[in-house]
Amino acid sequence: MDTKTKLVNAAMAVFKKKGLEKTKVSDIVKQAGVAQGTFYLYFSSKLSVMPAIAQGMVLKMREELTNTVNPAAPLPQQVDQIVESIFKTVDKHRDILAFLYTGLTQSADITKWESLYAPIYEWIKQFLQRNCLSLRAGMNAPYTARLLIACIEEAAEQVFLFSHRDAQEAARQQEETAVFVKHALGV
Repeated sequence: MDTKTKLVNAAMAVFKKKGLEKTKVSDIVKQAGVAQGTFYLYFSSKLSVMPAIAQGMVLKMREELTNTVNPAAPLPQQVDQIVESIFKTVDKHRDILAFLYTGLTQSADITKWESLYAPIYEWIKQFLQRNCLSLRAGMNAPYTARLLIACIEEAAEQVFLFSHRDAQEAARQQEETAVFVKHALGV
């Protein structure tokens, strides 16, 4: 594992344990087993680690999409799988996402969010181009990809980050999100 990855993993572990406010750079480097000066070769502050954490989360989401969505399945089922995949990723990594959003909003790096999400937008854009452009004349796949991710991820975050709903409520929210997305796409 390279040093930057060690620092990012250490930062996630310490942020989970201590929270964003109480974490110090010295805590991160101690967890990573590197000198404090090494940290500053890669990051200017503890908040500057946030884009690297966000990038890792985006890659996990794209991997989950790739592993979950069966391109041979009927289109409505693929949409269900996309929604399920994003809900699953948000649920599985809710602790990381919670401090990640806090950290990104406290730093100037929030402007990088759009570029960090590029792999997910590209995945959804390609899905739309393969499956949905014929369903609605004039569909703009890049814009629609952004809207879909925003819709699905926000719905998952409402369940797993911002409220204390039970599993049945989460399943209902996931199902309703899939119905909404299918309707929006004309599936």
